[in-house]
Amino acid sequence: MFGTAVRQLGYAWSMMSGRRFRLRDVNALVDDMRETLETFGSPGEGADDLLAGNDPELQEDLTRRRLRRTVRHAAAESPYYRHRFAATGVDPASITPDTLASIAPTTKADLRGRPAAFVSDRAKPAVLAHTTGTTGTPTLVWFSAYEIELMSSLSALALMMAGNLRSDDVWANAISSRSIAQILTERAVTRTGAAFAHLGAIDPAATLDRLATPLHVPGKRPQITHLNLTASYLAALVQEADRGGWKAGDFALTTIWSGGEVLTEALRERAEQVFGAEVRDGYSMTEIAPVSGRVCPGGHLHLPPDQGLIEILDPVTLAPAAPGEIGTIVVTPYSTFRDTTLLLRYVTGDLVRTLPEGETPTCALAALPATSRVLGRRSPGGLTTRDVLDLLQAEPALPLPTRYALDGELLYVVAGKHDPGLLGRLEERAHGLPLTGIVLVETAEDLPAPCRLRADLLELSFERGL
Repeated sequence: MFGTAVRQLGYAWSMMSGRRFRLRDVNALVDDMRETLETFGSPGEGADDLLAGNDPELQEDLTRRRLRRTVRHAAAESPYYRHRFAATGVDPASITPDTLASIAPTTKADLRGRPAAFVSDRAKPAVLAHTTGTTGTPTLVWFSAYEIELMSSLSALALMMAGNLRSDDVWANAISSRSIAQILTERAVTRTGAAFAHLGAIDPAATLDRLATPLHVPGKRPQITHLNLTASYLAALVQEADRGGWKAGDFALTTIWSGGEVLTEALRERAEQVFGAEVRDGYSMTEIAPVSGRVCPGGHLHLPPDQGLIEILDPVTLAPAAPGEIGTIVVTPYSTFRDTTLLLRYVTGDLVRTLPEGETPTCALAALPATSRVLGRRSPGGLTTRDVLDLLQAEPALPLPTRYALDGELLYVVAGKHDPGLLGRLEERAHGLPLTGIVLVETAEDLPAPCRLRADLLELSFERGL
């Protein structure tokens, strides 16, 4: 008990001071939490304090200190920011949350164009991660062994405390092998004592077979209990399950974790009915790791402020978005967690809507900053990805995953088999949206522009003749 208390104090000191963690203490906390769960079945009172500090007054002071240290590291160690500060004459020591706007935001184009220029001179790069590139050219981000170990251990704590992951569970990843999440999740899950299965993004029929097949291994549940994937791949699994006649009783899933793409309520409800498991929606991105968010039952995205400074800026002017308006998520990951690829005010391009004045979440995460769910991207006509997917995925006759393309204000939709009433139902639901018409096409090849989904990043397999 004394050792645990000392390690918790060390953890708290790092969180409050912004200094590097002692990895052995963080790893030992993971082991302590695992032992507690296996002995008592629950984390115990106050365990949530390890994940985030929710005191607003304390958080303001912590933000100021963490930001000051992060900016100082970036200005001194990153070739890109060293040049940027010298060119603009901005004094890094002058930066506070109130003066942060004096640093120009960093765009994806900046990082893609010169990824090595963002790497700290003092870094010890160990892992090069690539984004999937579904919205453009893949982005390269370097991570050190310290970052990988720290983020994995913190994730393990979160999975045990907030994700209800236990040592007899079996977690499966059905995401691209290029994702940094593969490395982090495997390490995190196994640290909890649970088993980890690499499924990969393979043919959905093969994935369903694996989810339903008994495992017959000692100390573990008979079937896979947790599944991690993207929203479009979840849609592909739902479609294949309907086609193949699978029922919820064929599986033993308790939790499905969806991220990386827009998840609609319609798809979530269909997936929960098909698999008999809770579907959780989250937000993360390779470039801003370990900063991530969770969607509460009230439909708000909560972004904890302890691992990075988060801004919601107007996507055009990059000024703070007004209450109730659409803005892009901009993140400065703190140097406590990041020591290799250093980023200040990184523009993710992911749109959310700030909460209107007077709207206050009442969920268990209410103490954390909140926005709407991720809206995706926005078309020139003002339609967001979520607008379109909410419209289309509410129609069960349309095939999954949903494929569409916009040509101006004309929406082209892959409809598959002929349904004489489909167009009328969609047009009725689309009333009020900035669309001049809807055109149904048979295949994705008939769309006026490519529709790139992460579900298309399939890995080859010899199963089922692939």
